[in-house]
Order: sequence, then C-alpha cells, then structure tokens
Amino acid sequence: MPETLTLPTYLKQRAKRNFAYLLREAEAVSPAEALRFVTDKWETHRWGIGQNGSIAGIVYHVAAWKSLSLSLFEAEPRMQATEDFDPTAAPSPNDWEGVLHWLREVGEQWITELERLEPADFERLCPWDTKPIPLWEFVTEFIEHDVQHAAQIEYLRQRLLAEKI
Repeated sequence: MPETLTLPTYLKQRAKRNFAYLLREAEAVSPAEALRFVTDKWETHRWGIGQNGSIAGIVYHVAAWKSLSLSLFEAEPRMQATEDFDPTAAPSPNDWEGVLHWLREVGEQWITELERLEPADFERLCPWDTKPIPLWEFVTEFIEHDVQHAAQIEYLRQRLLAEKI
C-alpha cells in the first residue's frame, strides 16, 4: 500500500519541483536576453521589488522576496515589508550572473529552511500583510510565486526566439 502523502511532505516536494522549474527557465537565458526588456517606464507596485519588464527583473524580484521571507521560518516568525529590502545587500539588477547566483543561493537556503520544519510547524501562524496566516498557506503562496514567474520567463524566452525569426 502506498504511503499517505501529508500536506507538509507535499509542500516540500512541490517547493523543490517548482524552484527547479524556475531555475531551469532562468539558467537558459543569456545576459543579453535577461536584460532585453528593461524599461524605466515599468510601473512600480507594492510588491514589485526589482521588476522592470525584463527576465533579470523577474529573477531579482523572486530572489528579493525569498530573502525577505526567510524570517517566516524562524520560531518567532516576522514578515519583512517591501520597505525593509536593502538593495545594497543584493547584486546590481544589471548583473545577470550575480542575480542568477543570488537566486540559486537564497532559493536553496529557502528550501533548506522548509525541509527542516516538522509537520506541526506548518500550523504556526505567520504575519502576512494585514492578518496572520498558517505557515502552510505562506509556503503555498511562495510555491505559486515560483511557478508564476517561471512561466513568465518561459513566455519571454519564446518571445525572444520569435524575434530571431
């Protein structure tokens, strides 16, 4: 009889799988392609750290939020706000190799923190925007965040290929 899949096990598996998808898409991009769609006309929004229309901006954005959210894995979780992000602690948004390295590093740290959690930890409440949410819901948000942005990169890669035709 197959082993029953628990929610924590499922979330850990999906987090690894979806982060791997994000990395595959990002690693397939050259520095020129990564910076191709940069624009200073990109409208900023509350959660949009680093976004500027480019693949590099997408990757920077994901790495920034993974970095800011690491504190939610602590015994006394605290959510960092957009205003808490320190761009001087991150690579330049135009340094594609640096941004890609940062994503790998913070993404692997994020997965490591997730892996060390016990099943009961997933019920712990975490501060999130205006109300606390259980840790399992926070993890779900970030799993979906990886997929959302991996798909955006995949789309932009297709657009870049179409432009070569």
